[in-house]
Amino acid sequence: MRPSSRPIPVARRPRVAEERLLDGATAVFAEGGFEGATMDAIAARAGTTKPTLYARFGSKEELFAAAVEREYELRKTRLFEAYGTGDDAPFRERLRTWITAYFDLAAERPEGFALISEGERYAASAPAIERGASAIIDRIAELVTRTSGRTGRRGGRLVASMISGMLRSCATEALRDDSIDLADAAALCESLLYSALRGVDPDLIDAVG
Repeated sequence: MRPSSRPIPVARRPRVAEERLLDGATAVFAEGGFEGATMDAIAARAGTTKPTLYARFGSKEELFAAAVEREYELRKTRLFEAYGTGDDAPFRERLRTWITAYFDLAAERPEGFALISEGERYAASAPAIERGASAIIDRIAELVTRTSGRTGRRGGRLVASMISGMLRSCATEALRDDSIDLADAAALCESLLYSALRGVDPDLIDAVG
């Protein structure tokens, strides 16, 4: 028996089934937006039925929020792996590693990036976005304060928020415009961030608090 044809253990089946539902939802929400998406279309894309979607998620709003939350979990997993490597490398090299990981993820999951952009417009997904974005910003803030040698927690988090916002905006815009090469966008983002961070007065990080 080939590995791909082995029966899925019973304990894993609910998780696999949920991933399939969320994959279908992500694709449909990314294509048509929250308003344009229908549960019928999502069910068809996921290879299931509309009653199954309602039984599992309750409503379109809850399904949307679950898809956004899953996307942020995937994003955190990938980015945290990158953020935890190369601590001894020069700052520019570490910055390149972080940005490359972000743009690689954008290339692999354009639907996920479109979903999160759509999610920022709706209250249903606000808690998931707040939790996901906050976790990423907190991690970047640790890197900022460690790299700068400063202890200003609020200042470091403010800088991290700027970095996160710039990465998100740059990647999202590059995905929307087919004429922009993602690798070129990543290189531009790296150059701009490196220049900006080198120009930051470290005392200002502590001054914010």
